[in-house]
Amino acid sequence: MPEVTIEWLEKQAKQLTKKHWSINEIPTILLVTRQSPLTIECKLDWDNYAGYYCSDIKTVVLNNENNERYTLRHIKRILLHELCHWYLHTTGQPWRDSDERFARELIRVGLGRRYNRDEQAVLAAKEAWKRKKNECFELIERTGSEIITIRLRHHRKNQEDFKKDLANTLIRIHNQREEDEYIYPADVAEKMSEWYGYKLEPIAVYAIEISAGGGWGEGHIGDRDDIAWLLEKLDVEPDIIDKKLKDVATE
Repeated sequence: MPEVTIEWLEKQAKQLTKKHWSINEIPTILLVTRQSPLTIECKLDWDNYAGYYCSDIKTVVLNNENNERYTLRHIKRILLHELCHWYLHTTGQPWRDSDERFARELIRVGLGRRYNRDEQAVLAAKEAWKRKKNECFELIERTGSEIITIRLRHHRKNQEDFKKDLANTLIRIHNQREEDEYIYPADVAEKMSEWYGYKLEPIAVYAIEISAGGGWGEGHIGDRDDIAWLLEKLDVEPDIIDKKLKDVATE
């Protein structure tokens, strides 16, 4: 088994930051013991934590005793946990164990079950999983006056991951298609499911755009004329529209 050294940790950190955040930067990484000055000065509690992120000096600190207690896989997970702290902190985002944003980042990088067990961190993890369970991404297909939405879910990925995966899917599916072959949104969704692990939700049977003027407004439903236009799309007779809208207006 390779020796866990600063050089080895830095190499792993470079791979992890490139993979999860597409950056080439890494923090300062230190291996310390219980007797190290930094351990004493910062009062690091090695009985409960195998790694720390020191925000004052933007440094990841790992316990040198990890070399004997844990496998390399476990040590890499400890390192990744601390890198999540570092990345969020240095990008101006909530980064503490008690922050839901940090808990969501753990989910995104595949460490969703490896959070600290203090009360606040547990609550943050619960909220993060609750939010993630309700999240979905959408591909929108416009066919004439109708809109069909295709919903996709992923147990880990966030908005930036979705955008990146969609871009890569569009490139790959275009390069693989036959000449004059059309690409449909449903094809893209299926490939995202196949290539990147997204789960397809049932496609809506029917959808209607209800923003003002059918999409060229400012996002709101609009005034009486816009509502009348929408009612016509719903096959409401003109005299009924006139009567109903007047009744509503005079109440």
